[in-house]
Amino acid sequence: MPAFSYVAYDRTGKKVKGIVESSNEARAIAELTSQGFIVIDIKQKKGSEKAKKGATGRALFSIPIGEMAVFCRQFATMISAGVRIKEALSVLSTQEVFSRRFRKKLEMVNNLIESGKSLSEAFDEVGGFEPVFVNLVKAGEEGGALDRVMERLADFYESSKELADEVKASMRYPMFIGGFAVLVVFAMMFYIIPMLIQSIGIQPTGFIATLINTKNFMEEHAYEIIIAMLVIFFGMRFYLSTVSGRKFKEKVSALFPPIRKIQTMSALERFSRTLGILVSAGVSLTTAIEMAAQATGNRTFEEKAKKVVELIKEGRSLRDAMAEAKFVPQLVYEMAGTGESTGKIDEVMEKVATFYEQQLRIAVKKFVSMLEPMMIVFVGGVIAFIALSIYSTIFSYQASMGARMGGGM
Repeated sequence: MPAFSYVAYDRTGKKVKGIVESSNEARAIAELTSQGFIVIDIKQKKGSEKAKKGATGRALFSIPIGEMAVFCRQFATMISAGVRIKEALSVLSTQEVFSRRFRKKLEMVNNLIESGKSLSEAFDEVGGFEPVFVNLVKAGEEGGALDRVMERLADFYESSKELADEVKASMRYPMFIGGFAVLVVFAMMFYIIPMLIQSIGIQPTGFIATLINTKNFMEEHAYEIIIAMLVIFFGMRFYLSTVSGRKFKEKVSALFPPIRKIQTMSALERFSRTLGILVSAGVSLTTAIEMAAQATGNRTFEEKAKKVVELIKEGRSLRDAMAEAKFVPQLVYEMAGTGESTGKIDEVMEKVATFYEQQLRIAVKKFVSMLEPMMIVFVGGVIAFIALSIYSTIFSYQASMGARMGGGM
């Protein structure tokens, strides 16, 4: 039976080291947890077969949260009912509720399982699945609790989707106002102003002349502009998915306090919920912290998480490591310390996640309530400025005509 060396905290908070024999890493962590230990780090001893550290698969486009939520819920239900994994995947890969791309991935997963891969290895190799998902599936397989893990994942993705949908719904009206402003400018640029200029027969000046010249340029180079816009869109999308792009996006967002606050709360909610579900599934604390930080998509969180892990390995408690690394607000590390001392980190972090979820909803509503009147004023200002420019051009034309007529007399 494989042997695992571990570092953990006992019930008194003392850091201890030891060796435990178990069939796999997840069972070893479960055995230590049942004895009152909080596992910080665990490794298979040399000479034993090393377990893979999951989630190396990558894809250009990740799977939508909505599809993951439905899949996890249906997959958990089928497994709980005694359906074999291969049969469950075969059934789910034909469900129209999923996109063709996702159904194709499920078929690929099933084929890899038939070739001898484990479920987590198949998900990892196919790519597109989050590291958190792959590692939790692995923990569920090794711990013999795949159905419970999939239920927790379903709850996790459903909660994430519900929150994301609320944020999107809140932003629809401001986005509509912004889109309306763009349409107004284009309508005036391509239709109203040219017709007005043509009917009156005046020579446009100032801002109106700029709009007319812009309109003429866009008409002459329509195809080039469309291609350039597509290249910029996909180029920016790819760049923002890279490490440097994520850093750039975070720096730009940090310039606007309301957006920075929303992003921070979102990251704290995601980190706390992910950490709780990972610890409850039997993932070691250090691995769970790193993966939970990655799940936030926040580069700053990921960098500070590495510092927290280093401090824990040096002997700091979870609370002290988080505080020293200035990783999270005081509320979070104090609650984490409570969970650490009571052996209920998963339950405590779930409560922290619920708190920040509520705070995030409030922050989004406040931001939208502040943004809506600003957008209305912006649209009104754009229309008023264009109207003023038109009237100014007409009045200038009338004044010049009056001066000519007066000079002729």
